Amino acid sequence: MAARVADELERVLGDRAVPDYADLRRLTYLEMVLKESMRLYPPGPYGARETTEDLVLQPPSTGVQYVVPAGTTVFYPFWALHMNPAHWPEPEVFRPERFTPEEAAARPRFAYVPFGLGPRSCEGAGLAMMEAELTLAVLLKRFRFRPTPGHEVTPVERFVLWAADDILMDLTPRPLHGPK
Repeated sequence: MAARVADELERVLGDRAVPDYADLRRLTYLEMVLKESMRLYPPGPYGARETTEDLVLQPPSTGVQYVVPAGTTVFYPFWALHMNPAHWPEPEVFRPERFTPEEAAARPRFAYVPFGLGPRSCEGAGLAMMEAELTLAVLLKRFRFRPTPGHEVTPVERFVLWAADDILMDLTPRPLHGPK
């Protein structure tokens, strides 16, 4: 996958080290990799909503009803949606191709919500995606990244997703001209 992103960057950017805005639209595989990364590790792990009326929940085959009173704040983990095998076969597998236009169109709208959903979703989602794609394009055009051997990354859920410790990577410069 890293080689495919590097090939796409080489094809779209050529000898240029930095993409312009128009280039970002042509970096389709980079965008799919970013989206799949955020499916597995959403920037904010939870959303919250307040019920406007009583909400009756009745799990199938239990015969039990639960009432969530109006005015209750309900937190929902994005991972519950992003790891649902009904929408994401083999949900634990990193597969950027889940975000081809055809695959995305076949999924329910709210199966993927890395920036929340509805009227209270992140207003900066579009800008955040553009900044992330631009930053990744610049870094991946210049460097090859490999996880540092023996270093395990442990996600920590807070208001945003963090790593318990630093994320250590080994970097190798990429040539800006000539063969990869």
